[in-house]
Amino acid sequence: MKIFDKMRRFLSHTGGNVAVIFSLALGPIAILSGGAVDVSQAMNSRARLAEAMDAAALAVGGQTNLNDAQATQVAWDYINANYPEREIGTVQSINVHINRDDGVVTVTGQSSVQTTLLGLMGMDSIDVNWVSEVRQSRQALELAMVLDNTGSMGGSKIRALRDAALLLTDVLYSNGDPDRLSISLVPFAATVNVGREFERVWWLDPDGESPVHAEWAGEGQDVTTCTGRGRRRVCTTETIQAINWDLFDSLRNTSWEGCVEARMLPLDIEDVAADASRPETLFVPYFAPDEPDIGGYNNDYLDDDRGLNGIIERISGLLKYDNGRPSGGDPNRACTTTPITPLTNSRRTIENAISDMGASGNTNIPNGIGWGVRVLSPQAPFTEGSDFGDRDTLKAMVILTDGENVMSGNNGYFMSEYSAYGYAVHGRLGRRTASSGQLSDALDERTAAACRYAREQGIRVYTITFQVNSSSTRNMMRDCASHPSLYFDSPSSSALREAFNLIAGDLSNLRLSR
Repeated sequence: MKIFDKMRRFLSHTGGNVAVIFSLALGPIAILSGGAVDVSQAMNSRARLAEAMDAAALAVGGQTNLNDAQATQVAWDYINANYPEREIGTVQSINVHINRDDGVVTVTGQSSVQTTLLGLMGMDSIDVNWVSEVRQSRQALELAMVLDNTGSMGGSKIRALRDAALLLTDVLYSNGDPDRLSISLVPFAATVNVGREFERVWWLDPDGESPVHAEWAGEGQDVTTCTGRGRRRVCTTETIQAINWDLFDSLRNTSWEGCVEARMLPLDIEDVAADASRPETLFVPYFAPDEPDIGGYNNDYLDDDRGLNGIIERISGLLKYDNGRPSGGDPNRACTTTPITPLTNSRRTIENAISDMGASGNTNIPNGIGWGVRVLSPQAPFTEGSDFGDRDTLKAMVILTDGENVMSGNNGYFMSEYSAYGYAVHGRLGRRTASSGQLSDALDERTAAACRYAREQGIRVYTITFQVNSSSTRNMMRDCASHPSLYFDSPSSSALREAFNLIAGDLSNLRLSR
C-alpha cells in the first residue's frame, strides 16, 4: 500500500512542470525571435529599395526622349548605383512604365531578403515591393541668364563662365521638352546692350521727350543762325534741346552701338511699360558726351567750341558735334557688352550668344537685373515672355557677378565718370556725391531693390558669386536669391560648373508625386 501511495503523490506533484514546458517552448520562441530580426532586415531593405527606385524614377522622368528599353536601362543603372550588392537583399525585378500623355513615370520593383531562423519554418526569403511615381512638371520654363561680362571676367574666368552657361543650357535642353523651354541671355557691365536693330523705335524716345536725354547739356541752348550781309543780314535765334539720337547723327564715323541708359528711379529697375504719353517711362540711347578739353577729363574726343571758357559751357556746347570726328574717346565708351538675346527656344541661338560673350568695363548689377526682368516680361521692349503670374510657366533668373558694383567718382565738376546713370552731379542714382564708395553703396541698394522687385514678380532668383573676395557682396547676392539655398559661392571654375549643374537640376522641376 505504501508503494502505491508514493506513486500517487509523485504523479500529483507539479513542481517541475515549468521547466518541462519551457524546454518544450524554447525552440519556437527562438525561431520567432530570430524571425523578428529577419523581418527588421526586410524592412530595412524596403527602405533602401524605396530610395533607389525614387532616384531611378527621377532619372527616367528627367529624360523625355527615352524609349522603353532605354528607360529600363537607366532605371537599372540608378538602382545598381543606389542599391549596391553590399546592401541587404537583392533586387529581383523592376518594371518601368511611361505615360506619355500625362508625363507620369512609374517604376515598380521587388527585392528578396534571405532569412535566417525563419528558414527553419520553411520561409527561405521575404519579398518586399515598392512603387515610385514621378510626374514631370507640365510648366513651361522661361529663364534669363544675367551674367557679368566686365573686365575682371577676362581670361580664364570668361571661358569658365561660357562653359558653365553652356552646361546649364545642355542639361535643360536634354532633360526637358525643348518646345516648352525658352532661354534669354543678358550680358551686363556698366551698361546693357539691347541691340542696334532697335534704333529709334518708339520706346527708345526718338523725339527726345525723356528728362534724362542729354541732361548734361542743360534745359536748352539758344542758337543763333545768320544769313546774308550788310543790311540784308538776317539772324534768327532758336532754343535747341540736345537729343542723343541727333548727336549721333551729327558725328562722322560713329553710330549708336545699342546700349541704353538707366531710367529715373525707381523706373531704373522696374518693368513699367514704356508709354509715349509719359516721357519718364521711355528709354534713352546711351551717349557719353565729349568732355572739356581742360581739367584732365578722360572722355575728351572733340575740340571744344571756340570762345567757350568754363567747364559747363564747354560740355554743353553742341556745335562741336556737327560733323565732328571722335578721336581719343567715344560716345559709346561704356557700351562694352554683346547684345541681349531675347527669350528663344532655339538652342543654337543661345549657345552662339554664350560663346560670343566678352569681358570689358565696370560692374552695374542692378542694371543687368532690371533688363533680366524685362526680357521675362510680355511687354515692350521685349515681348517674348508670358504674363507674370501665369501658373503654366515657371520664370527664373540666374544672376552671376565676380565683383563689386562700381561707379567711379572724382573731384571734377561732374563728380564721376559717365555711366548708365549719367553723371553723379545730376543725382540720377539718388546720391549727388564724388565718393566712389558712396556711389557703389547706392548701386548696392539698387541691386537689393532690383532683386526684391524680381522676386515680387514671381521670378525664381538664383545668384552666384564667382571668386568674390568681398563678404558684403557675397551677403548681398545671398540675400538677393529667392532662398539662401539658391545662392552659390564659387571660388573656382569647377565650383562654378557645379553651381550651374545644381541649378539645372533644380530647374528640371520634377517632383515625387507618391
